[in-house]
Amino acid sequence: MRRTFPPQVVTIEDNRSRREHRAIATRTVTPEQMGLAGAQQLAQVQRTRSCPGSAFVAENLNNPTALAAKLACPSDELAKSLRAALPTKIRQQLSPPEGAELDPAVPAALVRALNKVAKGPCLYNPVRFPDQILSDQTKAFREQNPAPKGSKLARFNRLLLRDAHPKEIDTQPKPEWDWLATSRTPAQMGAEAFLGNNRQYWGIENGTHQRLDCSALEDRLRIHDPNAVKILGFFHRVSISLFVAWAQKQPSARDRTYPTWQADYQANRWLMIHQVTQAPT
Repeated sequence: MRRTFPPQVVTIEDNRSRREHRAIATRTVTPEQMGLAGAQQLAQVQRTRSCPGSAFVAENLNNPTALAAKLACPSDELAKSLRAALPTKIRQQLSPPEGAELDPAVPAALVRALNKVAKGPCLYNPVRFPDQILSDQTKAFREQNPAPKGSKLARFNRLLLRDAHPKEIDTQPKPEWDWLATSRTPAQMGAEAFLGNNRQYWGIENGTHQRLDCSALEDRLRIHDPNAVKILGFFHRVSISLFVAWAQKQPSARDRTYPTWQADYQANRWLMIHQVTQAPT
């Protein structure tokens, strides 16, 4: 970061609860330098997230095409078990015609197959996995967990699959970079506040917007009349407000969901009337 962006302030944040390491480099700028009206600060944020759990994600596939080619003609029992975990349709797409790209559905299917195999049984066999192909991390995990079960077994298998296909699978955290600009001066918003505001970027999206898009299904609506959109949006927001008030009184976290609230109140409309008309507490 220092080479590409000579900073005036560097702040590092290590958020263990989110398994996220972030660093921000900021410097003062002028609107003329940026070509952006009002710009007072420029920042580059480097974010590194680690995922030490038992599940693979799409980002773990370095080369899905090479992994698909290995599974198209499996040469060992491990590759055969991975191929067997794939749907028949996907198996037929592992070897695309020369010059053609891999079907977009294949990488996602490979991730699901890897996770299915990782769940068990245990893949470890001294003959299949000699010490010379195992990483230090895998060896240490094996020593600490001689008989893994459940999530630890899945994590051990995940490490073994990575060691078996080191060029195709990579579970190491990868950094991401974001460029940010603000109209506030360093005195008004320092580097730590800059990081804090960036962290809260998705606060609204993960709250009301998520409920509107995923639970109220607003993204799927095909209403074009402006007045109808306003009325429907109003009632959606009223329902979310009622849901939040209701959820705060539920003793079980499992029941504090928007679909549960909808199901309960659709079955008895008088519950909804009571909630709307009762005096606030």
